[in-house]
Amino acid sequence: MTLVYDPTDPDIRRNPHELFARLRETEPVHWSPKLSGWVVTNYELATDVLVTNSIYSADRFVPFQKHLSEERRATAAEIMRWFKHWMVFRDPPDHTRLRRHMANILNVPVFDAKSEAITSVVNELLDRIPVGQDVDFFQAFSLWMPGIIVADLLGVERDKLLEVKQWSDDMMTFIGSSRGVPDKYERASRGANAMGNHFLELIAKRRADPRDDAVSMLIASEVDGERLTDDELVGCMMMVLNGGHETTANLLNNSMLALVSHPEVMKDLRDNPGKMTTAVDEFLRYDSPVLSLGRLVTQDTELGEKTLKAGDRVFVMLVGANRDPEVFRNPNDLNITRMPNPHMAFGKGAHFCLGTPLARLEGQIALNAILERFQRIELCEPVESIPWLNSLVTRGPTRLPLRLQ
Repeated sequence: MTLVYDPTDPDIRRNPHELFARLRETEPVHWSPKLSGWVVTNYELATDVLVTNSIYSADRFVPFQKHLSEERRATAAEIMRWFKHWMVFRDPPDHTRLRRHMANILNVPVFDAKSEAITSVVNELLDRIPVGQDVDFFQAFSLWMPGIIVADLLGVERDKLLEVKQWSDDMMTFIGSSRGVPDKYERASRGANAMGNHFLELIAKRRADPRDDAVSMLIASEVDGERLTDDELVGCMMMVLNGGHETTANLLNNSMLALVSHPEVMKDLRDNPGKMTTAVDEFLRYDSPVLSLGRLVTQDTELGEKTLKAGDRVFVMLVGANRDPEVFRNPNDLNITRMPNPHMAFGKGAHFCLGTPLARLEGQIALNAILERFQRIELCEPVESIPWLNSLVTRGPTRLPLRLQ
């Protein structure tokens, strides 16, 4: 039977692990007609793609625009005004320059200083969860906790969070949605422009009245005597808000699903909260909150005995690479003391996520607080009935019906 990766299949969205395992064994570099691109599921080959920037470019939008209709090209250009400044879509030397600016606000000392604030937000949200009743944990907690933290980091008003989240969701249909999303270009344009204009207003306010937040720090940041332009500032802020929100929300959702399906692990962590540091990394490996990273082939090359042509798209399936048995012993087991654990949930190479320490810290604080407070956590419906995100970037359920007691 021919193996085909189809991201529109709801069963594959929910559980791609069996298919990815078979692809790793038989065709680790797989052509997906549904994606019109290559799918890589092997850890070593995935690493090759992510660290070889000269052959596999992160800038996959400029060539893509050439194939659009004139009407869609104009809409895409509006969106690209902002996206072209996201360092995740840039190659060196532009990526290097932007990353140096971003490292001034996304670093371990800044994140460690947020520990008390994270604990406060976590407890405030958990206080609101009705005990013993069915609740959508995504809407009640996972959506809000990282959103509030990253909003505070950027200086965005908390009461704007849901509106900003909607802008982000609309905007991300341009980047991460699978096929079949209606009006994706128009939605993305509206979301990107609304968020862009909001951030331009915030930048103007901070120039007039600097504060102790990331926006003011970015405005003041200098690299080799140069500062960021307003559009670059907006692009950086968009990227931080989206990455810092979506990834951690899905880390929490996927971790909770792993825990309810492994009650012995839940008990172990409740009895031994010190294990949460390695546990969070295992949750990241076991069901990565990021499904894939896209790259564009810049020259004809060979990968996994396949010939890739210049202009081909490549999707590095982090979820597949993180269960490669050549790297991880018993990869389908949830082992919260796994060491070493060289998972690539946050990428590899020059584009390794700067926000990784913050996501880990949020996960450790939140999950320990949840297990300390609630002695019984149950899923309220079969996992098979829960739809998963229609995305090639983020991975997680669209809702998480739990009962906490």
